Amino acid sequence: MAFDTIHFLVMKIAYIDGRRLRRGLIAGAGLLIESAGFLDRINVFPVADGDTGANMAATAFALSSGLAPASGAHIGGTARLAAEAALAGARGNSGAILAQFFQGLAEDLADEARVGTRRFAQAARRAAAAARAALSAPKEGTIVTVLHDWGESLARAAQRTDDFFELLKTALADARASLERTTELLPELKRAGVVDAGALGFVRLIEGVYGFIQRGSIRDLPEPTADEAFAMSPPETLPPGEEPSRRYCVEALVGGEGIDLAALRASLERLGDSVVVAGSERLAKAHVHSDDPAAVFAALASFGSVEQPKADDMVLQLRRAAAGHRPCAVVVDSAADLPDEAKLALGVETVPVQVIIEGKSYLDGVGLDAEGLSAYLRTAPARYPTTSQPSAASFARKFDLALGQADEAVYLGISEALSGTLEAGRRSARGAKESKRLRAFDTRQISVGAGLVALKAAEAAARGARADEVMAVAEDAAGRVRLLVAARNLDGLLRSGRLKGMKSLAARAFGLRPVLTVGQDGKAASEGLYLGPDKGVRAILKKVEKLLPLGSGLEALIGHVDAEADATELKRALEERYACGEGLEITNIGPALAVHGGLGAVALAFLMPPESKGFVDSASSPGLMSAAASEAGA
Repeated sequence: MAFDTIHFLVMKIAYIDGRRLRRGLIAGAGLLIESAGFLDRINVFPVADGDTGANMAATAFALSSGLAPASGAHIGGTARLAAEAALAGARGNSGAILAQFFQGLAEDLADEARVGTRRFAQAARRAAAAARAALSAPKEGTIVTVLHDWGESLARAAQRTDDFFELLKTALADARASLERTTELLPELKRAGVVDAGALGFVRLIEGVYGFIQRGSIRDLPEPTADEAFAMSPPETLPPGEEPSRRYCVEALVGGEGIDLAALRASLERLGDSVVVAGSERLAKAHVHSDDPAAVFAALASFGSVEQPKADDMVLQLRRAAAGHRPCAVVVDSAADLPDEAKLALGVETVPVQVIIEGKSYLDGVGLDAEGLSAYLRTAPARYPTTSQPSAASFARKFDLALGQADEAVYLGISEALSGTLEAGRRSARGAKESKRLRAFDTRQISVGAGLVALKAAEAAARGARADEVMAVAEDAAGRVRLLVAARNLDGLLRSGRLKGMKSLAARAFGLRPVLTVGQDGKAASEGLYLGPDKGVRAILKKVEKLLPLGSGLEALIGHVDAEADATELKRALEERYACGEGLEITNIGPALAVHGGLGAVALAFLMPPESKGFVDSASSPGLMSAAASEAGA
């Protein structure tokens, strides 16, 4: 008899095989995915960052996608596919716990072709225990509590019935009761008047399985009844959550042979909290809340190959959730340099570019920060670092986070004429499920130039502007921004190929350094040269004074590569000469562009008055040789 027919309403279900498990899990995953938005809204533990629903939905989607093409009748084989798919797609604390539950189920049922109620209950009970064991410090009142109570209920009910319909009905009722108790078990939940979001996600999963068995179709599952209202009616507003003790939610897959899961878990416990290590000796999903993602990734690399690394900024997510839903969110990539506090204040998500050092890939800004890259460059490496576009998964993750708190999102990429990153973001946006809510914009700038465009757009978004208005603000800023970069050290430009041939010979022969800019066409251009490595700040000031009258207003950002003293000198000089309002912000130039600018580079981005854009066109700007002659003659 087929598992997906209405006959289950009147006929006993004596066993579950691979096909029945597959269909039930796909149905359950569908209901969990549909509940994602609600789960995000009641997410207050361990951090009120509003992404538990998105994380569990991503895990459920991976599970469902992995099972979709399967057709085997062997339950052990189906359980293994479910475990592998859930592990590969697991996100967040609850997603990793759910993946470990399926891993435990797969290991216990590995040799089984089909099982009855007692054997299934035994496996589910052991899987719940395995999920709890994946945590370094399990908390009662979370998904692990409901998993345990559900498993215990299955074990009790299996002693009384050999009918899966009755077994799952009884255990579901007990899981719902356990879910209701989570409000009393955790102070954070009691304060907010909600149940645990991860625990509710699991209940929705098993509700979907049960509803499918009962009716044969997930579409026939009824709306929650009155006795479930406790889980489905949160307060209008939740109390503001406390900022997390650790800033980043760090995750990655670790592949290898003979991975010691206990040792891996212990290594992460030294670097943070909320540790979950799920999986097997061949493939493990590691999750930890930490202030040092780079150290986490390094620790994981000692156990095997690190794949799909990600680090979400939980402070940013919490502040954005506290600010409430907006018409539009702003996303940038890490090659657009913005002060950290500005990103936090304005809710700007950042997609990390990849930096490749000696064959290893690092996430810009989280896997490798500016200080780390500067320390590496000071060693005068034989192989100079290179950069690569963000992965599709990185774009997808940041787009999901942005859309979780906004109707639409605008991705502001660095100049398309200089990098393929913008097009990579466009492709990811077009392929996203929510593609109609995503837009991409070419800032025609890099570094703090792109950062200044993004800053103006993000300010508009924070004021409640819709996507069209945000795009218009970005276009205005891109048309007025001016970027000047004094490259003190030529190594980055020479090794990256940005300065070559006769231009490099001239620079070395005369002891000259370039002032670089980006033209209206988004291409790199020369703004002339200056003599001596210590004259970069003076050269930038001269260029600014030619474009802006002394005493006029100045909106600007300053960036540097291991040159804080020069950046501070530039800031002081500008504040003496111009009306800088609330003051100028200084930020590090991130690794993605520091590899080209080199140690000692200083950059200034500022906005020209609306009536005078003052662009340099790279096609008509003076060549380095003619500029060298001019500077030498002066």
